[in-house]
Amino acid sequence: MAIISCPQCQKSISDKHQSCPHCNIALEQMNEQDQRRLAARTKLQKQQGLMNQSFIALIFFLGGFLVLYWQQPEPGSWQQNACYGAIVLGFIWYLINRVRLVFLKRKKL
Repeated sequence: MAIISCPQCQKSISDKHQSCPHCNIALEQMNEQDQRRLAARTKLQKQQGLMNQSFIALIFFLGGFLVLYWQQPEPGSWQQNACYGAIVLGFIWYLINRVRLVFLKRKKL
């Protein structure tokens, strides 16, 4: 009995299971090529999700910066604090997503 990762949810399961106990995908009906194809599709979907989150984080960052630049809110006002918050939140969120993408790309199927 060996421990493998499920091709869909990537959680550890026994190779004796006929279906994954986490996502209920039928493993006994899949050959090795179908399992690799499903794992590649799942990885691609995760990458696309992280890219979408990176894009939203970039919009936060640029939105805060552009509002701060064009509207020039008064120092100490809630508008200025909201702009700084959006800039910091967007920047940190973007960096975290990029690091997650790098680790996901390094992960073998």
